[in-house]
Amino acid sequence: MSQKDFRNELKRIFTGYKWLTPQIESSLRRLEILVGRKKNHVVLFVTNESGIHSVPISATGGDERRGGLNIVSKIMRTKYACEW
Repeated sequence: MSQKDFRNELKRIFTGYKWLTPQIESSLRRLEILVGRKKNHVVLFVTNESGIHSVPISATGGDERRGGLNIVSKIMRTKYACEW
């Protein structure tokens, strides 16, 4: 999957993000992103060429408009740190 396709799929998953649903979790697993939970946060484990990195996100999206897109940005920075 190309970087652009990966980003578009993440955008599709997190558009309108309000909370982490089982559907979102299964979609992330298909993209090889593992999900862990801690109290009020969710930790996404993203793999890139240098290893596995954690990306903490809120369990609920505070800002309905930008919350999901901010998560996409965090994941992309972690996955493609030197390319993006």
